[in-house]
Amino acid sequence: MKAGPLELLISLDPKMTSEERRTALRDVTDRFIVASDRYGRRDMATFDLLLSRTANVLDHRLRKLIVMTLIRAGARDEHVKTTLTSIRSPNERFLRRSVTQTSSDILSFLIENAEAPEIPEGLSDLDGNSIELSSAIRFWLFHYLLTTYREAMVNRIGHDRIDLMVRTCHRFQQQLITASTEAATEEITVARRTVKEWARQKAITEEVLIELLEARAMTEFLMASAQMLDLDVATVIRSMNDRSFHCLAIIMKSKGIRRAGFAKIITGFRHRRSDDLELTEVLKLYDRLPPEAAERAMRFLQVRISDLSAETNSAKALAAG
Repeated sequence: MKAGPLELLISLDPKMTSEERRTALRDVTDRFIVASDRYGRRDMATFDLLLSRTANVLDHRLRKLIVMTLIRAGARDEHVKTTLTSIRSPNERFLRRSVTQTSSDILSFLIENAEAPEIPEGLSDLDGNSIELSSAIRFWLFHYLLTTYREAMVNRIGHDRIDLMVRTCHRFQQQLITASTEAATEEITVARRTVKEWARQKAITEEVLIELLEARAMTEFLMASAQMLDLDVATVIRSMNDRSFHCLAIIMKSKGIRRAGFAKIITGFRHRRSDDLELTEVLKLYDRLPPEAAERAMRFLQVRISDLSAETNSAKALAAG
C-alpha cells in the first residue's frame, strides 16, 4: 500500500540530499494542491463554498417540489418519499472532488450529465463573482439535478407522472435558482463577516473550531479554520475532504494543535465513513510526527501556492493583452 502524506513526512531521512528532500515534500504537498483557477484570483476565493451551499439548497428545494408535485398528481405520499429517500443526492458525484477541478471542468461535467429543453441567451461562465456563481453554472446545476432525479425515478413512478414533474420543475426553475442563490450568498456573507470579527478579536481557537463542527456550522467552521491555519479556503476544503485525515494532521501539527484537539475535530466528522481503526491509526501517526517536519511541509506548501498564484496572475495578464 502506498504511503500517505503523514508516513512520508515521518520517514524523512536527515541524510537526504536537498533534491531528495524537495521531491519528498512535493509528494507530501501534492495532496493539498487545488485546481489552478483557485490561485491568485479573489473572485474564486469562496467559489467552492458557494458551489456546495448553492447546490445543497437547490437540491433540497427541488426535492421538496418533486414530492409536492407527485403527491398532487395522485402518487402515494409514502411511496414518493421512500423513492426519493433511496436516491442519493446527485451532488455527491461532484462536490467532494470539485475543489480539484477548475470551474470550467465542473461546468463541463454538469452539461454532459444534464438535459435542458432550451438554453437562454446571455448564459455565461464569466459573470460570477465572490458571492454568486456564474449564470451558466447555476442553470446547468439545476438541470443536472433534475435530469438525475428524472432518470432515477422514471421506472418507479411512471412516464406520465415524471413528465408532469419535469414540466412543473421547469415552470418553477428560475424561482428555485434565485432562492437558492440568495440563500447561499446570505450564508457566506454572514459567515465571512462573523469570522472577520472573531479574527479581529483574536477569538478563533481550536475550541471554537470544535464547537462550530459540533453545531454543524460548516461554513463558519471552514472560514474560521482558514483564518486560524493561515490558508485559503480551497486548500482547507481539500484537506478536510481527505478521508485519511493525513493532510489535516500535518496542518494542525504545524500550528501546535494538541492531540486532544485534533482528535475531537476528526471525530466531529460524524458523516464520514471512517471506522475507529482508521482514527486510531491517524492519532498514532500524529503522535509520531515531529512538529518541525510538519512546519517544513507547510512552508514548502506556501512556496508552491505562491508560485501557482504568480503563474495564474501572469496568465491573466497575458490573456488581457
